[in-house]
Amino acid sequence: MQTKRWLLAMIAAAPLAAWAASGEFTFVVGEVTVVKAGGQRITPAKGTPVDVGDRVVTGANGMAQLTMVDQARLSLRPSTQFLIEQYPETKEGAGSAVLNLLKGTLRTFTGLISSVNRDRFVMKTRVATVGIRGSGNILYACDGAECDPSVRQGNAEESLTVNHTIEGSHAVSNIVPGAAPGVPAQQGGAETLITGPGQTVLVAGGRPPRYIPTPSFIADVATNMTKANAGDDSAALAEARVFSPGDVLAILALQQTTVSNAGNNPTIFLPTVDATRNLVSDPSNLRDIVIAAGGAAFIGQAAGGDVTLAGGNFAGYRAYAGSGSGITPVIRGGTLRDATSVVVDGQAISLGRWENASLGFFGAGSGTQVPGSIHWVMAPSGYPTYLAEVLTGTASYTLAASTSPTNQDNVAGTLASANLSVNFTNRTVNLGLNVTLPAQGSTPAGSWQLNADSIPLALNTFFGSTGDRVVITNGSGQSSRTNSNLTGSFEGSLVGIGLSGAVLGYGISDRTASNAAQWQFITGAAAFAGPRQDPAAPYREGRVSDANGLLADFVRSYGTTDRPDEVALDAQGQVTAFSAPYQRLGTHATYSIGTAQVVQSGFDPETGMVWGRWGNGVAQVARAGSTDQVFLNNGASLHYIFAGTQSGPVALPLTGTATYDVIGSTSPTDINGHVGSLNSATLAANFTNRTVDASVNIGINGQTWTGSAANMPIYRDQYFSAYSGTPIAGLPNPNPLTIGCTPNCGQGAAGSFDGFFTGRTGQRAGLMYNLGGNQGAVAFGRRGG
Repeated sequence: MQTKRWLLAMIAAAPLAAWAASGEFTFVVGEVTVVKAGGQRITPAKGTPVDVGDRVVTGANGMAQLTMVDQARLSLRPSTQFLIEQYPETKEGAGSAVLNLLKGTLRTFTGLISSVNRDRFVMKTRVATVGIRGSGNILYACDGAECDPSVRQGNAEESLTVNHTIEGSHAVSNIVPGAAPGVPAQQGGAETLITGPGQTVLVAGGRPPRYIPTPSFIADVATNMTKANAGDDSAALAEARVFSPGDVLAILALQQTTVSNAGNNPTIFLPTVDATRNLVSDPSNLRDIVIAAGGAAFIGQAAGGDVTLAGGNFAGYRAYAGSGSGITPVIRGGTLRDATSVVVDGQAISLGRWENASLGFFGAGSGTQVPGSIHWVMAPSGYPTYLAEVLTGTASYTLAASTSPTNQDNVAGTLASANLSVNFTNRTVNLGLNVTLPAQGSTPAGSWQLNADSIPLALNTFFGSTGDRVVITNGSGQSSRTNSNLTGSFEGSLVGIGLSGAVLGYGISDRTASNAAQWQFITGAAAFAGPRQDPAAPYREGRVSDANGLLADFVRSYGTTDRPDEVALDAQGQVTAFSAPYQRLGTHATYSIGTAQVVQSGFDPETGMVWGRWGNGVAQVARAGSTDQVFLNNGASLHYIFAGTQSGPVALPLTGTATYDVIGSTSPTDINGHVGSLNSATLAANFTNRTVDASVNIGINGQTWTGSAANMPIYRDQYFSAYSGTPIAGLPNPNPLTIGCTPNCGQGAAGSFDGFFTGRTGQRAGLMYNLGGNQGAVAFGRRGG
């Protein structure tokens, strides 16, 4: 409301003419005629008023600009017919503005009416309506053979409409003959696409609107609508931002918008999505489950209904489909020990151990006897999924419950002390455990201290081993730093809404004794309680291509979740720095553009999603004093796609299906510097089944590549992925990526799809693809908004 009052006051104070009509001509060039509502024909000049019912006709050499009572500017190209159906006669006047483009080309920069109430300003043609959600567009209407060849369809008699957004956004809908207003698309009504700067939409006949590359004749119009003298202030020019699907950035210097940055984010372009209403509960109702046995531990996830119980206690689970692991751990037989449950921040955590039981990972019949005990701990999964990666500050977690640590002979000991501290700012975990076991038979008493510093956090989970940052010391003074016979690891997660708890399993292997009969393999599980964190911390989800080919062939991209200030943008919404993993530098290294350039870019004004690629230089990647270079001056490219800033997780619809259309993309590239084209891309979501189907077709270096994946499981309402082949040895790949190529792909072509949903209900989606080393990014918008 304050913005509207400010706008009204500014316009009221401006030295406007005493309008007696809806507007006036501010310049006229060549043949221009006004046909009044009563049929009278006049030749306008600068200052001639225009009224409701006037039809303006420009000849083959005619152009004109109108300035309306609310300071909207309407520019007409040659061979255009334009009708003012409705328009108030004063800037505060009641009523709506309805502009009808009968044929030709109209460029519009809207004024006060659309700023104060955008629903009151509408443009239309024979086949489409354009709702104003912003300030600038180019509208083109034609019939059959009169249409420009670049947009002409198969039916030469069809009426076409093209709308190109320059600034703000627009809602483009098809007019369906015979359909009543307000009838949903699925019932035969109109369909709507929302456009952002640089996006172009085509409506042919009564068919639904679709995104198209910006035709050159539209870009030419955007560059110089009037071709007036440079000194004429009526020739206010604006360059087309051809962001989708071609994504060739071209903005005239005089029209580049200066924006105020808040945390490196240009707020005028990229809004924060408020999804805090999604924080009530985890829609997936997942459980984090840690199983520790035989001196090792691993973590998995399952929906509450997919957990198997024996006598009311945990005995296995079917892995959450979104994880794509396909495993079904099962514990059979044995004697239950140490079963207990604790409540942390109102959420129950259960744990226990099974003595002399069997453990299998692929359901009934897959188990083998495990020496000692199988320990387990189960808790509600951490929510939101990404939270640990975007919080700041530190938190200490204290031991709430544990199982008795046991060795391979089921000698039960004590977890004498345990402490867990989290540095959210650094995205790391420190852990300290002190384990003791009594003597039994020929096995002497023992004690072990496990300490870990700066263990990385990823999606609320953590893992450490003596192969990296874990140090174990036994009671005789032996250290894993110097003795390879003393090893161990742990795995766990931060759990519950707001991460107020933690669970972990650990294993220690001590083979330092000269007598093998005295070797010990110790296992245990524990639960912790800590302070509740703010679940509404803002974040930006993203995907980044592997420009230097450091990752496995079937991956070639990095997933990252950033704090908003870690994604740096310039005034045009181009990404110049971000945080993401890098193979040689670990997680959340800082990428900066260095001497490279943003050679393509685009953004979605509705959600703030941005995409593009760097090239033509050397980018820098730095972490903890180490710096690597990403060489892009040999033609290679680094692609990126980041969701906008969002507070709260995505909550997809619970049922139904949706089709997503391409709203932007980067041109595919390979590591050798070839640049290709995105021929097509599709994405469809089945919300009932929580799956995604996607396909990509590209042309590059004389080859056509296709990739398709069906029934990709959606993980935690936000993420989906598919890989070719069987990337993880010993595990199934139930939903693989299928790759094809003509004329010849060669042997063993590998690749991946890696994507995410964004927006409060998943209105947008981002995808990074790799097809045989050819990489690119695609931005999708859900049909219907």
